[in-house]
Amino acid sequence: MGHRKNIFNLLLLFSSFLIGITIIEFFGRYLGLGDVILYDSDPLVGYRLRPNQSTKRRKNSFVNSDYEGFRFNPDIKISENSKYIVFVGDSVTYGGSYIDDSELFSSKFCSLSFENYVCLNNGVNAWGTMNMGRFIANYDLYSEREILKIILVILPGDERRNLRSFTDTPFWSSNPRNPKAINEVMRYITLENLVPLFQRDNELVFEKKEKIYTAQRKQSWKELNSFIDKSNYKVDIVITPPKDWFLEKEKNSEKVIYENLLNDLDSPNINKKCNLYNFIKSEFNPELYVDGVHLSKKGHELWSKKLDICLKD
Repeated sequence: MGHRKNIFNLLLLFSSFLIGITIIEFFGRYLGLGDVILYDSDPLVGYRLRPNQSTKRRKNSFVNSDYEGFRFNPDIKISENSKYIVFVGDSVTYGGSYIDDSELFSSKFCSLSFENYVCLNNGVNAWGTMNMGRFIANYDLYSEREILKIILVILPGDERRNLRSFTDTPFWSSNPRNPKAINEVMRYITLENLVPLFQRDNELVFEKKEKIYTAQRKQSWKELNSFIDKSNYKVDIVITPPKDWFLEKEKNSEKVIYENLLNDLDSPNINKKCNLYNFIKSEFNPELYVDGVHLSKKGHELWSKKLDICLKD
């Protein structure tokens, strides 16, 4: 009798586990997890969005990539006579999968002053300035479309990433196995949270890290300038401010550092330079951000308007 009871308890435990997994998976898919955005590894720029994707993600938002791997607004009609502007940046420019393509500041920007243009978004999650610079210098390898200009959007700290490769990221090159939503969450938690716990800074490096970071930052921006020199197109440079620039006075020195780095760029291919902090500080609201750097829908709306003002010819 006791043996049967033990078997029954094991079956009950196993069934409860399966039911729990099923509920979590169902809830995850309801939130838009599981159907992941796919990337292709690239030997020159690290990795990019895989072409020809249309994926429904969080908050019923769609992420679409065209035949060349650019994120774009599918509501805009494209013809053989269409003209283009290309945005390049990191996850702030990419916009996250909780923002619909039509609500990205890159999409809204073209509707303000460039109604006859299509804005393509080459913001790529976790890209550093070297990934961006290599793409700018070699744009013609990735697109057959002639463009008016490139708008490079830099988040302070992007230069620390150096050249990011696909293996450095928690992103996907193929669809996860079932349970898809749970696998997506577990991969992210493992690579972004658990792995760093087991990585310790060398004490000698830790003591010198500020000097090293300063040298690395200057070197990275110098290299970025040389990449822009090699471009066949004019480039606008924009700094997108993190949230703490508006909230913490001790960040004033960092603001000055990046203002100077921006001003020191001297490539003849640079058309306009803009620190968005100077245009947004009078209208700052915490609701413009969803975290320390990434923007809400309101943030994308305001960013597009301020971009239009600061990049006016």
